[in-house]
Amino acid sequence: MYQKILNDILLSEKPSHGIYKLIETGEMKKIIPEVLKMKGFNQQTHYHDKDVLDHTMAVLDSIKPTLKLRMAALLHDISKPDCFTVDEKGRGHFYGHHIKSAEQSVIILKRLGYDDDFIQEVKILIRYHYIKDMKIDENRVEKFINEVGRNRLNDMFELNIADIKGKADPNNFDSVDRIKDMCLKYLRENETKIHCEDSIIIK
Repeated sequence: MYQKILNDILLSEKPSHGIYKLIETGEMKKIIPEVLKMKGFNQQTHYHDKDVLDHTMAVLDSIKPTLKLRMAALLHDISKPDCFTVDEKGRGHFYGHHIKSAEQSVIILKRLGYDDDFIQEVKILIRYHYIKDMKIDENRVEKFINEVGRNRLNDMFELNIADIKGKADPNNFDSVDRIKDMCLKYLRENETKIHCEDSIIIK
């Protein structure tokens, strides 16, 4: 039952409305109680002008309406409150939150009865939703593509871009564009080595 409710909300025109409603009515406690920790959580960083929940809702509303992308958007920062630290200057940090959130998404989605293939798709998208600070260069790009999966590259970049759109500076995509260009260059240069069924055109 909860799976259908959640799917219907995530695939609606403005899914944040439904998520906020679940929180207001108390129904979210029965579905994904972990979401409640994000409400009102001050991120204490100039990169964000919203709490974790409102940032998540901005990402959710800005991403294209496929279930795996919308679910990844909903859960991409689910473990941020658990990873929160403050440095000596009072700035908030969330080291490793993308890894922790990916792991937590598996627990949540299994609990809700989603199938293993769907869970794996969402997990990997969340794991790589924060590529901004990843040290990816031409020597590591092949490994990066293999880790993400060529068939997931477009969705992974889509989630990264939506994540940036939900931040204080919603127009700076330089870090994503840099990695996207490297992936595209690698795929073009190695297209003869890649089977047609595994190839992908990065949008």
